[in-house]
Amino acid sequence: MTLEIEIKKIFNKIDFKIVLEKIEKLGNAMFKPIIKYYNFILVLMMIVSSHTFAQKNGLFSKKNVLNQYATVGIGGGSSHYFGDLAPYSRFYYGIYTNVRWNGSINYTRFLTANAAARVSYTYARLYGDDYTFASRNLEKMSSNYIRNLSFRNDLQEFTLSGIFNILPQYGKGSKGRSNIMPYGAVGIGIYGHSPKARGVVAFDQSTGLPVKAGWESLRDLNTSGQGIPGSTLKTYSLVQPVMPIALGLRVKINANFDFTAEAGVRLTPFDYLDDVGESSYPSKSILKNNGGDLAAALSYRAGEDYAANSGDLRLVNFIQAASQLGFNNAGIAPSTNAEDIHPYSTLRGSKRIDSYILTQFTLSYVLSNNIKCPVIK
Repeated sequence: MTLEIEIKKIFNKIDFKIVLEKIEKLGNAMFKPIIKYYNFILVLMMIVSSHTFAQKNGLFSKKNVLNQYATVGIGGGSSHYFGDLAPYSRFYYGIYTNVRWNGSINYTRFLTANAAARVSYTYARLYGDDYTFASRNLEKMSSNYIRNLSFRNDLQEFTLSGIFNILPQYGKGSKGRSNIMPYGAVGIGIYGHSPKARGVVAFDQSTGLPVKAGWESLRDLNTSGQGIPGSTLKTYSLVQPVMPIALGLRVKINANFDFTAEAGVRLTPFDYLDDVGESSYPSKSILKNNGGDLAAALSYRAGEDYAANSGDLRLVNFIQAASQLGFNNAGIAPSTNAEDIHPYSTLRGSKRIDSYILTQFTLSYVLSNNIKCPVIK
């Protein structure tokens, strides 16, 4: 608890509203021009690349190619989701709550002593749950606890990043690597995803125990009301752009291996990593008629007595959360009072974009100059 209190003190000094606004502005500033002028940027890159590679002192000139080397790496680490189910205003809880994992492979080409290009594939699992996250602070997140939404999203991410040493490195080729080197990375890429959620917990009368349901894909259920009569919401795409920004530390183990520790935020102009956006709950009857019972059940979950992912009874904390919102009725329970406390007219989420942070620990093998790009004369 002492560590948690200290973490809270540090993060309480940060105005996350301002930080988030800057992140949104950065994301919009970066993505919109890229999408709007994609063809122009592509042609410009081809022209610049051909000029750079072909000139005598270019990256792939005979002089410089001899000092280049490549690495292949494999690694893994933790995944941290931030969005409607893990509010930015409670950023510090996201560091250690609902944490999941990621695995990655990459190919890196060091073009100069201090710059490299990296191609990466990452498989990352993101997870969010109002039940566990809001339980960290029911006083501040009582509405989130009552809402009771949750999700899991497995991402397959492909990125191209530039790697830049923070300190100067004067050695040449793989033999000139520094023993320890901090670096920064920035790139662009795409990811495929598909948010899922567990169905409603069933109660086994024979055993007297709750039974957790399986995972259901959410996009086609239109839980926010996409595509149903009267809705202006459009079904979101399962492929989205992403911009990784990271800091890392590279350590030379020996002549053949490096170890890197890296942490980076993934900016994406997207609000449905968690299948939750800024919209009111769709009508239960209309959603049921257009999407079926499952769609209606997974859209509004405040009335569930058991937490979907753990099977825990929600009653005790539900009463406390309801009390924070001014509901102190005797005998209050999710299945009987949820709609009074959290009506369908309530917004499911906010307009804030979602994001995620990945930590990655990678072991890389140095290919040296065994793989060379052709020298352009």
